[in-house]
Formats: sequence, C-alpha cells, structure tokens
Amino acid sequence: MSAMNFRHFLSSVVLSAALVLFSACGRPEVRVGDFSLVSPLPRMVFVGDGEAPFVISSRTVVYYPEGDEILHTAAGLLAAQLEQATGCRIRTSTRVPREQYIFLGIDPTIGDGLKDFQGPDSYCLGVEPAAVSILGGGAPGVLHGIQTLIKALPIPENPEACRLALPAATVFDYPEFPYRAFMLDCGRHFFPAEYIKQLIDILALHNLNYFHWHLTEDQGWRLEIKKYPKLTEVGSYRPGTRNPQTDELDGVPVSGFYTQEEAREIVRYAAERGITVIPEIDLPGHTQAALAAYPELGCTGGPYEVATRYGVLDDVLCVGKDATMTFVKDVLTEVMDIFPSEYIHLGGDECPKVRWAACPDCQRKIRELGLVASGKKTKEELLQSWFTSQIEAFLAEHGRRMICWNDVLCDWGDHLVGEPSKNTVIAGWMRPASSEIAAREGYDAIVCPVGHLYFSNAEALRLTGRESICRVYDMAVVPEGLTQEQRQHILGAEACLWTERVASTDSLEWRLLPRLSTLSELQWADPKWHDLGAYLPRLRHMTDLYQSRGWHWKTDIAAAWEEE
Repeated sequence: MSAMNFRHFLSSVVLSAALVLFSACGRPEVRVGDFSLVSPLPRMVFVGDGEAPFVISSRTVVYYPEGDEILHTAAGLLAAQLEQATGCRIRTSTRVPREQYIFLGIDPTIGDGLKDFQGPDSYCLGVEPAAVSILGGGAPGVLHGIQTLIKALPIPENPEACRLALPAATVFDYPEFPYRAFMLDCGRHFFPAEYIKQLIDILALHNLNYFHWHLTEDQGWRLEIKKYPKLTEVGSYRPGTRNPQTDELDGVPVSGFYTQEEAREIVRYAAERGITVIPEIDLPGHTQAALAAYPELGCTGGPYEVATRYGVLDDVLCVGKDATMTFVKDVLTEVMDIFPSEYIHLGGDECPKVRWAACPDCQRKIRELGLVASGKKTKEELLQSWFTSQIEAFLAEHGRRMICWNDVLCDWGDHLVGEPSKNTVIAGWMRPASSEIAAREGYDAIVCPVGHLYFSNAEALRLTGRESICRVYDMAVVPEGLTQEQRQHILGAEACLWTERVASTDSLEWRLLPRLSTLSELQWADPKWHDLGAYLPRLRHMTDLYQSRGWHWKTDIAAAWEEE
C-alpha cells in the first residue's frame, strides 16, 4: 500500500463513472468502484498500487462474530444492499468463510495512534483481493463503513451485465461533529410510518445519526398519548387549510397520527441503522391542536379548533395553571417510555404572550414567582423561562436532556430574552448568530439557521445549480471568533423541513435531495478539504445513486456541474 492523503487522491483519479474496466474471456465485464466519489468525504484513504480489486459475486459472504445481535442485523443490511446493487445473492455467516468475505467487527482501539480518530462513529475499512473488513469504534462506525462501501460501488445501468468490485484501499474515517441531524415536520402534514422508515434509510446513507421528529403543531397532533386520547381523536384532524391570500378553506382534509406501537417500531428501525429518533412536543406555543382537544388548558377556555391557518397563533398553553404542568409531565412520561433518546425536544418557539398578559392565572403565577421585567426580558418572557426550566428539571430527573429553539434564549435582534437552564441545548434557527450567542453564553448549541438549513425555505428553493448548493455548502458550522472553550459548545448542524407546502413524499424528497448530501459534508467531513470543485463529482455520483433507488431529487441542481 502506498499512502497519500485524500486531497492528493482526488486529484490523481479520473472522476468519471468507473475507475477500471476489464474483462476476461466469456465473463461479464468487471467495473471497479471509486472511494473518491464517496460523500461525505472520508478522512483518509490509502490506495493500493496495482493490487487486484475485491470482486463481489454470489460466493461473497458477510461474516460477523457469533452472538453479536447488533452485527447480525448490520450484516443483513449490508447483504440486502449488496444484492440490490449487484443482483447477486449474498449470504451472511458467523463461521469463517473459505472463500471471499466481508468481515464486520467492533474494535474500540482501532484509532490508537491516530489523532482524533476515536469514538463509536469512527471506522476502518480495508479492501484486499480476497477480503474486506469493516471495523468500527462502535456499532455506529460499522454502519457508516457499510454506507461508504455501498457508495464507493459503481452504478451500472444493468447490474446483471457486469460484476462490481471495490478497489484495494484502506479508509480511516470519523465525523467532524457528534450531532448530525435532520428534522421533519409531521404536524402540518402527515406522512405514513412506512415512509418514515424509507426516510430513515435516506438519512443513514448520508451518515446522519439523529432524526428530529416534529410531532405536534397548531395544525395537528400526531402521536398517540394513552392518558389523553382526545389529542389524536380530536387533534389529529383538520378539515382543510386556508389560503393565506383569500382565507378560503381548500376543503382537503389532513389527518393521521402514529400509534405508540408504530413509533416504537420506527425507533427500533432507526436504531438498527445507527440513528436516534428525537421526538419534539412543541410547548407552550404551537399547541392549538392540543387546546382543541382539551380547552381547559388554555388561558381563555376556548372554544378552540385545530388550526386551519399557518403562522404564529395567539392561543397557547396557559402555564399559570397547575393542570397544564400536570398535562405536560404526563405527556412527556409517555413520550420518554416510547423514545429512549437522551434528547427530548420541547420547542419553545414563537410563543406570543398576549394571552398570558391578560390571564389572571398567568399573572398570579408571575406574582408568586416574584418575576420582574429586566431589559428585553418581560415578566411573561421570564414566565416561559420558569416553565421550560421546570420541564428541563423533570426530564433531567429521568436522565434526559431538553433541546429548545433559540426563542427561549434570544430573539431576532440577538437580544437575550430568556433564562433557560444551562443544561438546555439551544437550536439556533433564526440566524447563524443565534447558535453563536448560545455558545458564548455557555449553552450547547445546534446550528440550523433558516437562511441556510431550512430546506423548505422558499427563497432557497428558487435557486438552481451552484447557487442552490452553495447556500448550504458555504455555511460555516462553527462561527469565527469563538474561543476554544466556546467552540466545544457547537454540537453540530441540523437541516429542517417544514411542511406547510409539502403534502406528498415526492415534494418532500425534491426539497431534501441532493442538499442532504451537501449537509452531510458539513456535518462529517474535515473542513480543511472544503472545496466545491472537488465536491461536485461526489454530488453527481450521489444523484446517480438517488436515481437508481427511485428517489426524487431537485434535478435543476445538475446545472452545478454543467457550470464547470
């Protein structure tokens, strides 16, 4: 093996469809893959000089240690993906194969001696003529290595007319950030559980490790809560959606919710693919669907309806009532029973205070707590801080950690308007400065600014070609000017897809792909190799992969490589 860093490797390889084509008498052509086309960009690749490739065939066996159920599942996933890519039947086994094999294993010491190469997400992938090995620092690393193997393969038009192979190489890889997420809003429009599984497959292909599932909104409550059945009996249905210009109802009903068993199945399915599901129960704003079901939880007592309009609505939970806190804790108790995630997202965004300002219960609570306005922090803003801190403490008692949108800390003008517990993770959505402010104030932060990482952003959707890609690719996850200690508070980045205008899976994927590939480069790859010209061939390979799997993607982005 001769070693070269990956940047030199990129420049030394022809970035077209196949690296090597050769054939033998009467045998199908062998097409050899290319690790330079893998996205996100691996950290280090050592290329074999003149060594024969590993050719995948029906004799290939995926081998894993006996008794390891996690690797048993991973082996099945790899075998299924290889069968899809090659058309060959691939077996799995716990016995050492006599012929060529792909070995899966976990070895926390694989990164010893390599700077920063550690943790469960890291992996080493080795390719020799007769064997491939994927060793992960933990189970997630094995799964990331599997995705790298799949993405390195060629994508032939007819897999039966050729055999696919991997070039001799060794890959050492690990992510830049520990938090790599995508959020889908299922409150405004509902997507079936089976499609959520397909979405998780898409996320896994891009090395994401968190699926942020936005389950409640003014326009719909989508998760079964057994203690409060009306949340789905009433709150999961609306008769239509109003046109923002004419205020006319379109007459297209929107309904649906996930049973607890369906949610558990999605959690299991995601875990097998290295993804943790983070549920979001948005509180205390964006709760009109809940108020329609239980009007006594509002400041006015209603009546309320499941919202048919989008936007920021004045009716929110009445946090001055003890019954509201009981309700929230009951709901979260069931949520925590379904979702084992360390993180629970509690929203906290866009909560108008007009009802609280006029509510006797809320004003009495403000007096009891002795809350006094200070600067931009009104009494009502401090009431929300008290409420979220109570919930944060409740989650902490159960070993969980709360995420909230940056509204609980700072506003559009970058003013501090709240005082959440320091254990709260702040998701900075308003501007890149929102997560920077959180880090400076000593909060762990997630970077998800609307101008760059809201995949439903109308302005961004109008962009094509290189401009569309650069909207995501040129965003710095870690703001300049932070101290080293403050930089450690930036956990990672997350893209968000809100569904006011997304009612179908085709429309969802069109917004998601291929920008999810661009996001994964920010979340995973070494920023030292940030180079649009080098990234575009990887992006093109990813769109070919989407095409082969029947996924919908924003094809006008193809203009990006035509601009070269």
